[in-house]
Amino acid sequence: MADESRDLVEGHVSPLMDQWSGLRFLGLSAWWAWIWLCYNSVEITRFFPSGEQTGDIYLIYLVSTLAIALAMFIAAGAWRSFTKFVDRRGVVIAFGILAALSTVLLGFSKLIDGEACFIIAAICTGLTTSFLCLKVGRVFSSVSLAESLTASGISLLFSALLYFVCIGIPEEIRLYCIAALPLISALLLTMKSHDPFEVIPLEHTEDKEQSARIRHMYIRLVVASALVAITAGIGKGVESQLLDFEEFQLQGSIITLGILVIAIFIIVAVNHRNIARGAGLVYQALMILGIAMMIATCFGFNIGYLNIGKESLWIVLSCFMAYFAFRFDFPPIRIFAVGQGVYFLASTLGWFIGALIAPYYGETMVVVGVAVIMAFLVVLVLVYVFPASVIEEATTWTDTGLEQMRRLNQTSEGEGTEGSGQASEAAEELPGGVEASGVAETSMGFSLERARDPHYGLSARELEILFLFAQGRSASWIGDNLYISTNTVRSHLRAIYTKLDVHTRQDLLDFLSGE
Repeated sequence: MADESRDLVEGHVSPLMDQWSGLRFLGLSAWWAWIWLCYNSVEITRFFPSGEQTGDIYLIYLVSTLAIALAMFIAAGAWRSFTKFVDRRGVVIAFGILAALSTVLLGFSKLIDGEACFIIAAICTGLTTSFLCLKVGRVFSSVSLAESLTASGISLLFSALLYFVCIGIPEEIRLYCIAALPLISALLLTMKSHDPFEVIPLEHTEDKEQSARIRHMYIRLVVASALVAITAGIGKGVESQLLDFEEFQLQGSIITLGILVIAIFIIVAVNHRNIARGAGLVYQALMILGIAMMIATCFGFNIGYLNIGKESLWIVLSCFMAYFAFRFDFPPIRIFAVGQGVYFLASTLGWFIGALIAPYYGETMVVVGVAVIMAFLVVLVLVYVFPASVIEEATTWTDTGLEQMRRLNQTSEGEGTEGSGQASEAAEELPGGVEASGVAETSMGFSLERARDPHYGLSARELEILFLFAQGRSASWIGDNLYISTNTVRSHLRAIYTKLDVHTRQDLLDFLSGE
């Protein structure tokens, strides 16, 4: 019976996922390596007419980015339907296959039917890989910010590895290896990870004032990502008119090495500090690095290397977007699609601005003016639009219902009439979501009255975790809210299951509702 209970609690997990449950997050690395190889290297244009490769790469970037932005805005509008599609493994893998085929078509497009085939293939690569972007958002919005940033840092390391592997293999098979990356990404992102303590959809009581504040923070995040994308896009637009074939290839490799170093910094900073401080440190350091690189362009520093900061910041800002969906009950697809759509559109706008500036970029005044304006935009973001204090506010946000439950538990433990009077006063302050009857009771149909019976022996911490878990929260969300590790939460939940003699979440809800 004990073994059967343990199986019900832990669920069936494949040996691979049991050893490394974070394997699916590496789907980001394969997709991002594909992006670098298509947009920051000349590998995809090996079969193009000599002398046209560099210009064609930037055109691929422009067309694909616009296609991704369009797909993101469509997904944001129809997020319910897209959520169903993204959650289907077969659909995601199908889009991975289509992305692979589109990449092969793009590589041979100039040999097949010239410009028409080239543009169609570039559009298809953008549309098909946009589905992978949505899946990345869906996967990363299931874990806390610390887990998300750590996974993204590790993914950047693997992206760099895949980049150098692909440019080092024989030319005869190089295009096919690059084309396989979107399919590999789809297979990794859709690896089934059974978690008996994951989130379940339940209606949560909404604090309108609090929700307005959270939405305001998210809007500031989106605006910040757009301004960062514009500055990096300007650099890419300028370079599109100036770099030759060999310089472009060398620049892509240097950018990848720079990102690899930053990935190590992200992992170390997030895992050796309080998450609010660690995330804030990473964000501020990357923004300051970007400002320094922009100012350095006044002294001959290649403006194309701004992509080091752009790619790294994209990862960090994307993790913040996923975190808003994870922590504040926003629809993941909608939140991620809006943020990514604005980011990619702003990047394209920056590219157009840079392309217009490029013919005059050799003049000293133009170089200095561009550097100062871009640096000013980044300073504006860091100081006013999305300062590190906003990150700290988001990561230290506390669930209102849990605070109310704690207050009720404390007052209900008071002795005599004084304690009863305090409980009564606390009850008057509570909104409709939680009522006072000496216990915490919610509008979702369950009460902690039975669980608080001394017979079961639940500790105060276990009652807190039980309250959030019964609301539909995942183990990762509870750990993030209580500032403890996810493994600690799972240990408490297993202890709760054992003490209450239940084996599933539904058994637990039935117990709390008195059935």
